[in-house]
Amino acid sequence: MPDLGAREIGRVYAARGPWIDDVVPGDPADDVHFESRPIPEDAWRAFEDSALCEHMHGLPHEGIIGSYEEFSFQPEHLAAVVALIETEAPRAPAVTRIWLADMVRFLRRAQERGVGVTFIVSG
Repeated sequence: MPDLGAREIGRVYAARGPWIDDVVPGDPADDVHFESRPIPEDAWRAFEDSALCEHMHGLPHEGIIGSYEEFSFQPEHLAAVVALIETEAPRAPAVTRIWLADMVRFLRRAQERGVGVTFIVSG
């Protein structure tokens, strides 16, 4: 679990069930439809400057992987995201490793439900 005292600069969302077209991740009115995890600032900043982030850009995704951006991975690509994180996490900056372990668990739950994930990075 990431340091709960760390400043949160975004969240990662996965639908709790089948996708509903008029439901939006990040809209407080729709939070009940999503499971979410925080993006701690210190972990994100270190991740953004890491080789893992650079390699993640090579996976199929929508949006821009970066600060002040929104990006997502479709359900069929989550296995590749998990494999990449598991392979590269040991070499990732220390401050990101706990967050990455949490992301792997989160991504696997989304994969089990057959839903994609959306990262909304506001800082």
